[in-house]
Amino acid sequence: MAVTAQLNGVITLTDNSTGAIQLQKTVALSYSGTETSFGSQVLIGASPVTIPLPVSPTQFLYIKNLSTTATVTATWSPNGGISNPVLVLQPLAGIIFSEPNTVSGITTLTLTASVASTPVEFILLG
Repeated sequence: MAVTAQLNGVITLTDNSTGAIQLQKTVALSYSGTETSFGSQVLIGASPVTIPLPVSPTQFLYIKNLSTTATVTATWSPNGGISNPVLVLQPLAGIIFSEPNTVSGITTLTLTASVASTPVEFILLG
């Protein structure tokens, strides 16, 4: 089965004092894979939670911290590499990773929240 993830939109940078648009960039990311997994309102604890990948390596990832107060640390292993904390998602922050090369991507993913029962959502595709 083929599955496609698409992200389409426009990034606009506007000068708030003058209202002038400094930059508009059309964003179109698309990735086709064979397996996907997703979660909505998944509760993450203060201990690392392993998120099962649909395939290894996984080439498309979206994670959003849904909490208005807690942080979430995303840690993953690049294919052929070692596990490293990638970033701390502040409240309501998100990340999108898209790797078109099918031998690249990630092979492990863990999420760790600053407090118990922190909600996140994610989409994974490979």
